[in-house]
Amino acid sequence: MQILERTKSEVQAKAEKMSDFLRMEYLENCSRKFTDSETLKYCYFELSKLYERNVMYPDALKYLARYEEVSQINSEKRTAYLKEIELLIKAGYFDKVEFTLKKIKDITQPKEMPAIELKIIDTYKQEAAKFERGNKFSPALKIYERLLHIVRPEEKTEVKKKLVFIYNRLGKVKEAIEMERDLQR
Repeated sequence: MQILERTKSEVQAKAEKMSDFLRMEYLENCSRKFTDSETLKYCYFELSKLYERNVMYPDALKYLARYEEVSQINSEKRTAYLKEIELLIKAGYFDKVEFTLKKIKDITQPKEMPAIELKIIDTYKQEAAKFERGNKFSPALKIYERLLHIVRPEEKTEVKKKLVFIYNRLGKVKEAIEMERDLQR
């Protein structure tokens, strides 16, 4: 595909007329051709959104990381890091969430962190609920086990009840009994 456009607005105008997969190819080619940061930021962010929409989370994360490299403004980076955490959770890369959270802490005021942590917890809960609705209890179990360690004390009871239910559904009787005992304490 030949790239004749020279500005970000020309790239945007042409990309908006394309289907998702053609748009991906076009924006990838544009990201190789252009060197100005505004056009690169547009290409990388759009590619990330397109890959996410098509449930291709590793590729979405790759382009989001490139967007973060090009971004210079902390607010843009913070937004990108939050999106990265959301994609990591959706992709099931729970171990990498903590590393990205540390990157957010480096560029964020301490007073803003509780709101960010609540957003992350909500993302975990939404993903777990999605798995539950689809009767996919094994991935939901992984999320709730992770949530148990990061939620506030008043929310732990709710998470433990969900864990008891999921343990029973998966036939993990021993774990369910232990969690019920823990709930009664």
